[in-house]
Amino acid sequence: MPLPIFPLGVVLYPGTALPLHLFEPRYRQMLQDVRAGDSRFGILTGMPGVSERDLPRGRMGCVAEVTDVEMMPDGRANIIVRGRERFALETFVESDALYHVASVVEVPDLSGTSAVALAVASDDVVLHFKQVVKAVQAINGEKGATPTLPDDPAQLAWTIASMLDVDLDTRYKLLAERDPGARLATVDAVLRKAIPELELQAALRKQS
Repeated sequence: MPLPIFPLGVVLYPGTALPLHLFEPRYRQMLQDVRAGDSRFGILTGMPGVSERDLPRGRMGCVAEVTDVEMMPDGRANIIVRGRERFALETFVESDALYHVASVVEVPDLSGTSAVALAVASDDVVLHFKQVVKAVQAINGEKGATPTLPDDPAQLAWTIASMLDVDLDTRYKLLAERDPGARLATVDAVLRKAIPELELQAALRKQS
């Protein structure tokens, strides 16, 4: 399917929200065009040192649906998008538009992990995420509820990853991973690694 494309050095996950600031004329035009249609465009994760039109076939991205728009007097815009389907780039196509347009294909998950194993993995990830949130709140002297998490194991890793401070390469690998069990394992490893240091900082904060 043809899709307006916004190459960016970020990763948008299905089911998550992302704020964007649009200032280039081509993306101001893109916003105008997609709002006149279905409000959707594709965020394609860029690659360091690779020009936009040279991004390779198979590079993953996510369909972004515009949910909120704040227009500024000079034409710039602050928008919020929500991730929809994940896609892979097929090829950029010729277009009269100022922005890129590409042919893309939707990329579904593969069912490589049993439902029972996914449920167990999800429970572990939720437990460790709550430990991280509790420690961070203690470090910052804050109190509050744990962010709401989805029940769907296939979505859980993406939702938590959108809240974690991890490098772009790890974020992209989570987007590209088609096995929900493998996604959960990756996120769980990140959480487990962070917990000891965060809990130590929380304990020191409590003593001070």
